[in-house]
Amino acid sequence: MTADYSTLSAEQFTPHVGETFRFLTPEDEAVVTRVELTLVKERPEFTPRWAKRTSFSLMFETAGNSGLHNGSYLIDHPVTGMIGPFYIVRTVPRDPARACFELVLN
Repeated sequence: MTADYSTLSAEQFTPHVGETFRFLTPEDEAVVTRVELTLVKERPEFTPRWAKRTSFSLMFETAGNSGLHNGSYLIDHPVTGMIGPFYIVRTVPRDPARACFELVLN
């Protein structure tokens, strides 16, 4: 499902911190992994002057050393629904026993 990304905001995701989301393949919507939304952060330093909303990032984590790397994924959640695809980047985790991923929307 394509979305008007300019209408997405940090406020829409903040109530879902601590909840499970799924990363899906864009081609056939197969589940790649389940992740926990651990942080929603507004990023005004990434916001263009002409933007309709403040840029923000979403941090996701999953237990174990997931073999998942950078790539394009749909994001699915029971409340927010399926959106994307987005290019999601694997980042350095706070806890080495977890895999961490970041999506920046600007």
